[in-house]
Amino acid sequence: MPRTCALLSLSLLLSCAACARAAAASTIVSPPSFRSANLTAAGLLAATKYGKTVLAGDEITVAAQEYADCLVFRVQARTRGYVALGFVDPFASSVDVLLAWVDDDAGTGHVMDMHGKTETGLTPEKDVSQDYELLASFQNGSHISVVFRRAWDTCDAHDDVVFGTDTMRMFWTMSDRDPIDRQYTDALKLGSSWKGTQSFHPRGPKFKPNTDYYKRWDVTMDNLRIKDDVDTLYWCKIFRAPKIFKKNHIVGFVPLLNDDTKRLVHHMILYECYGGPATMEQYVTLKGAQCYGQGMPDDWNKCVSPVVTWAMGSDGQFLPDHIGVPIDGREVYYMLEVHYDNPTLKKVMDNSGVRVYYTEFLRPNDAGIMAVGMAVSPMHIVPPKQLAYKTASLCDKDCTNVIFPERGIKITSVLLHAHLASRQLKLRHVRHDQEMATIAQDDRYDYDYQQARELSKEVTVFPGDELITECVYNTVDRPQLTHGGYSTKQEMCLAFVTYYPRTPLASCFSMTPVPFFFETFGVQQFLDYNMEGVEKIFLKLAESTTKNPPSQTTTTTTITMPASNNAKVLDQLSQAHIAYLMKPPSFTIDDSNEQNLFRDLEIMEPVEFQNKTFQQHLENLPWEDSLLTKTIERRLINGKHMTFCRLHNDTLALMMNTYLFPNFTAYTEPKTSNFACVPLSNKFENSALTVQSSYVLILLSIALIYIY
Repeated sequence: MPRTCALLSLSLLLSCAACARAAAASTIVSPPSFRSANLTAAGLLAATKYGKTVLAGDEITVAAQEYADCLVFRVQARTRGYVALGFVDPFASSVDVLLAWVDDDAGTGHVMDMHGKTETGLTPEKDVSQDYELLASFQNGSHISVVFRRAWDTCDAHDDVVFGTDTMRMFWTMSDRDPIDRQYTDALKLGSSWKGTQSFHPRGPKFKPNTDYYKRWDVTMDNLRIKDDVDTLYWCKIFRAPKIFKKNHIVGFVPLLNDDTKRLVHHMILYECYGGPATMEQYVTLKGAQCYGQGMPDDWNKCVSPVVTWAMGSDGQFLPDHIGVPIDGREVYYMLEVHYDNPTLKKVMDNSGVRVYYTEFLRPNDAGIMAVGMAVSPMHIVPPKQLAYKTASLCDKDCTNVIFPERGIKITSVLLHAHLASRQLKLRHVRHDQEMATIAQDDRYDYDYQQARELSKEVTVFPGDELITECVYNTVDRPQLTHGGYSTKQEMCLAFVTYYPRTPLASCFSMTPVPFFFETFGVQQFLDYNMEGVEKIFLKLAESTTKNPPSQTTTTTTITMPASNNAKVLDQLSQAHIAYLMKPPSFTIDDSNEQNLFRDLEIMEPVEFQNKTFQQHLENLPWEDSLLTKTIERRLINGKHMTFCRLHNDTLALMMNTYLFPNFTAYTEPKTSNFACVPLSNKFENSALTVQSSYVLILLSIALIYIY
C-alpha cells in the first residue's frame, strides 16, 4: 500500500506539473531585455546550463541566450590562448569575426570585433566600430571561459552580419597563445585554417529536457549493406511499437548515427502504419526493402503518418511540455525511412536510426505531424543559370476546412526541407484573402543544417485557411534543368509541421496540373500520345510520391480518351515509361541514361515545335532571357494547382481538385524596436559585469575542470 500511494502521488504530481506547464505555455512571454534579467558575471560563467547549445565539442562549447535587445554567447574552450568565431552571411562579401582571450599576465579578458573578406583569405582586420561587449571572463590552467553580447543589428552593415530568424553559419578556431602580435593570428586566415563550422538559429526557443525520466525506444537499421553502385538510396524497415499496454506520449528524439556513415544519411522519417498485427507483424523480422519500389510490399504504402522527422545537421527535437505524439501500444507498427546520399559510391554497413523518448505520464494535448509542400514530380522544374528562381505549392482551404477542428490547430514547430540548390524557404499563411504573419522562414537556408524551428509563438490555423510553401533556388552553376525528385541532385520543397490537437491529416501537397504545365511551355499535342493519357501517367507518379494511390473514383472528372487512331489508352502506353515513373528512388551516378518520359514525348503541335522531344524543347529555351523565365515562374506559381489532401488511413479526404492560386493581400512585417539596428553610441551603456569574489573564481575553476 505505501508503494502504491507513493506511485499515485508521483503520478498526480507529474500530471499537475504538466497542467501547470500547459497553462504557462498558453501565455506567450517575449524574451526580456538584457538589463532586466539582472545577471551577474559569476552567474553567467558558472551556470550549468545556459541558453541553447550551439556547439558541443571536445575542444569547445558555445551556447547562446536570446534577449529582446541582444544575443549573449558563452564560450568555453580547452586553451589558454585565444578563441575566434566567424559569423557568415552567404549574401555578404565579408565575415564577421569575434576574437576573445584572457591575458595570461593580468588575467583580464578581451574581445575584439573584426572582419575579413571571404574571397581573399587575408587575416581579418579590426572593425572601426567595436560592437561586441565582454560581460565576463575566466581562465584556469587549461581552459578559458568568456561571455559576450552584441545587438541583433549593430548598424555596421559593412563589417557585421545581422542576426535574426535565418540560419547563421559559424566558423571557429583557437590558438594556444594570446594574440600579442600578428604572428599569432595567422590561424585566422579564412578557409582551411578554421577548425570547424556549425550552423544555428539565433532566434527562437529550443526545448531540451532532462531525458533521464523518459523511456527509450531505439529504431535503427540492422547492419544494412550500402552498395557502391548507387549514389542515392531510400531504405525502409518495419518496426513493432515498444512493450506498452496503454497510451503513451512521444516527447522527442535524437539521431543515432554511425561515425563512418553519418555523412551519407540525408534524412530519416519514422511513419506510423495503418494496419494491425494481421497485416504488419510478418514484416518485423525483415531487414527492410528499397522504399516505394517493386520490391516493397504494398502494405508498407499504408505507412504515411510521420511521427519523427530528422534531416542533416539536426541534433534531434523535443516537444514543448504541453504536447506529445500518441503511441498506443504493441498493436501499432512503424516504418523507418532513411535516405542515403552516397555521391562517392562508398561500400559501407549502416545501423543509423533514431532514439525515441516517450512517457506514460500523458501531456494535455495529442500532437501530430503533417507534411505540406510540392508533390515530388519531374514537373517541378528549376531552370539552369538562375540566381533566384521561386516555386510555390498550395494546401487549399477545402482541405483545412474539412479536416481542422472549429478552434483550429496550433503549430509549435516547422522543419523546412529542400535539396542542394535551395537558398530560401518560407511557409506562408493565408486567411480570407489576407496573408497572416509568416509561420516559418529561412533566407539563409543551409542544406547541411536542417534543424526543426521551434516557434516563439504558436500559430493558429483555422478551418478554411490556406498554407503556401515557397522555395527559392540558385542554379547559377548548373548548365541543365533541375527536376523535382528524390535524389539530392534533384529538388524538393516541403515543410513538416508539428501541431496540436492531432487530426487525421497526414499530408497536403499540390502539383501543377498536367495540361496546364504543357500549355505553359506552348505545347498543345504530342505525337502518338494524347494529353489525357500523358496526364494519367503523371498522376500515377504523383500518387506514388505521396505514397497513397487514390482510387479511380476519387478524381473530380472522368477522363474519356478521344477516338483517334494514334490515341493510346493508359494500358497501351509504354511500359518502360511507367516503370521509370514508378521506379524506386535509387539513382546511378550517371542519370543521363535514365528512362525519361520528357525525352520520348515528341511534340506534334504547334508546328514550330515539331521534330523535338519535350525535353529538347525545355533545354532549348533561352533561360538566360529573364523576361521569359520570370513569366514562366509567375505562371506556374499564380496559375493552377492540383491538390492532394491525404489522411492517415491511406485515403484522400477530398477528391483531387484544381485551384487557382489565391489572390491575397501580402503581409507587412510591423516595424518594432526589437528589429531596429542599434548605433554604436547607444550600445551597452552602464552594463559592465565583474567578478567580485576570489571565492567565486575558485568555484569557476572547479566548474570548468568538472565540465571537461
